[in-house]
Amino acid sequence: MTDLRRHKRKPLAVEFRCRDESGAGTLQFGSGDLSAGGAFLRSDLLLEQGERLWLELELPGRERPVRAEARVAWVRRFPSSGQEGGMGIEFLGMTDEDRRAVESFVEGA
Repeated sequence: MTDLRRHKRKPLAVEFRCRDESGAGTLQFGSGDLSAGGAFLRSDLLLEQGERLWLELELPGRERPVRAEARVAWVRRFPSSGQEGGMGIEFLGMTDEDRRAVESFVEGA
């Protein structure tokens, strides 16, 4: 099976703190992997595809969190055997410094 992803992914077990478009409250998700283009967030609480959110994540060895605007690209509501429920998120915007930090982390630098 061919991997059609545009970005290299790296497994990552960190917590994402997210706010939805309304800005009311903070949701917390565990991550399954991270790439320069987005992440997989493990969760039983699922947002809707297309929903926008603002998130923060702490990368190992970095003093301040990475912040990004993102959208829910896809949702896995009914995982198959060996899969986890969750959401694929696509990063829509972040500072150049934050993007470089994510790229550097994924590449292992």
